[in-house]
Amino acid sequence: MWFRILVLALGTFAIGTDSFVIAGILPNIAGGLHISLALAGLTVTVFALVYACGAPILATFTGSLERRRLLLASLAILALANILSALATNLPIFMAARVLAAIGASLYTPTATAVVTTLAPEQQRGRALAMVMTGLTASTVLGVPLGVLIGSWLNWQATLMFVALLSVLALVGVLTLFPQVTAPPTVTLGTRIAFLKRPELLLALFQTLLFLSGTQIIATYNRVLLQQVTHLDDLAISLMLLLFGVAGVIGGIVGGYSADRWGNIRTLVGGLLMLVAILFLLPWLASTALGSAFALCVWGIAGWSLLPAQQHRLVAFAPSTAGIILSLNSSAIYLGISSGSGLGSLLIQTSSLSVMCWIAASIEVFALVFILLTSRIGRQAKEQSVIKAA
Repeated sequence: MWFRILVLALGTFAIGTDSFVIAGILPNIAGGLHISLALAGLTVTVFALVYACGAPILATFTGSLERRRLLLASLAILALANILSALATNLPIFMAARVLAAIGASLYTPTATAVVTTLAPEQQRGRALAMVMTGLTASTVLGVPLGVLIGSWLNWQATLMFVALLSVLALVGVLTLFPQVTAPPTVTLGTRIAFLKRPELLLALFQTLLFLSGTQIIATYNRVLLQQVTHLDDLAISLMLLLFGVAGVIGGIVGGYSADRWGNIRTLVGGLLMLVAILFLLPWLASTALGSAFALCVWGIAGWSLLPAQQHRLVAFAPSTAGIILSLNSSAIYLGISSGSGLGSLLIQTSSLSVMCWIAASIEVFALVFILLTSRIGRQAKEQSVIKAA
């Protein structure tokens, strides 16, 4: 079981590298395509928006397909899209290739996370989901810093070819090592949307959106901001991103373990409190390389501990329909990335690092409020069901 889950994590590693490495090579892309930095940043917004909208729609149309075949198709699309991105000579072609990459990613991630819930027993589900999500965090440890270095040493096209290679490796892993997985019963788009009528689920998905929206205001432009504030060279920036990724992997593991051991709400509240504090302090800490390193470590651990705990919590709402709920959560994740990177593209042109960090921290405060609100609604619903049963 765990070996197959590692194969799925390799796929999320490729997707995570594709999603996050663009932020690290934005200045290179902007120069190569002769566009502004803010316009290049909007390609991150478009990728995330297409992913968010495409995930539930594509999940509906591909619901009857055998899961292994769907994983292979999505990874093939991702590889092709990155090759086309590397060959792009202008913004329209590059944007179209990023849309195609988002389609591949939106097919893969919900399918992989849903398959995990069928592989792992309930008492180990949090750790299994955390392992798959660790593919995303591991991409920030290895994929993104290496991609940034490749872009610095060669060019940004070589970085995207590197992402295409990762996608091919994941495809070969699924093709070679994974058995056929029967598709679950087909679910209509209307049925998926109907899940949003449940107030506790809708609020929880909104929390996911807020998690990512707040952090992506800064994360989309982390390389540029680090260079402006600390004046570090490309190698030092890559090492900083490596440190951030290592902390993220630790955070993902801690989040999964904590969700199993102490519960989802405590894990989410603790992670958000740390995240809010470090975002408020980041403008002062970032004035030195040591302070920046400390801030990135805390940010990585706190921020990446949230996703496995949140996924585990969402699956607990309705384990029998985990695939639907996780696909909606994937949409919420990328809506958050889209809104956060879009807001960041506006702020970076007019605001200081301090203003951007305070706005990001304020959004995470709202997320904390919604967690407490959702937890209260959940407790009230349980109390009412107990009263009715009595």
